[in-house]
Amino acid sequence: MMGIFKRAWIGALVVGVAFIIAGSYMVYEGRVAHNEVRDTLADERVVSSEDADIPLVPVTGPAEAKAQAQAIHEHILKTTGGKTYAELDRNDPNRAQYLNSITLRTALMESYMAFKTADLVSGIGLIVIVLGGGQIALGAYLGFVRKTEEEQKDAAAPRKIATEGV
Repeated sequence: MMGIFKRAWIGALVVGVAFIIAGSYMVYEGRVAHNEVRDTLADERVVSSEDADIPLVPVTGPAEAKAQAQAIHEHILKTTGGKTYAELDRNDPNRAQYLNSITLRTALMESYMAFKTADLVSGIGLIVIVLGGGQIALGAYLGFVRKTEEEQKDAAAPRKIATEGV
């Protein structure tokens, strides 16, 4: 059983390195996903409307996507007199326009959610990196304590005096 404790610090170091590698991968993949969503959204060349919370800017980020989705929602409610898709008569000509607005708002809000998810993955990756650093510090400390204990045992051990040839 003592053999396990003598080498526990090595396990802590290995786990810490694994955490840092895993966390770095998460941060990398989160950033890649964030950039991919941004580039895909930018390729659509959407510009927010004049009455959006963030007016007349290219929609390339989460704030702009959410602002434009809200503006589209307000526009369609003005068009339908405040009625939702389910409240419109089946023969109402605004029903198809409302359905189009739902599609656009859903796409914008999905990009908003993708941005937030990518940022969450990157944030969790950073936490995992910090945990890995803490694990490495713990392993280094345990290794230092073990080495110090061994040095103290060696210093306290009685020395044999050579009696041969006396």
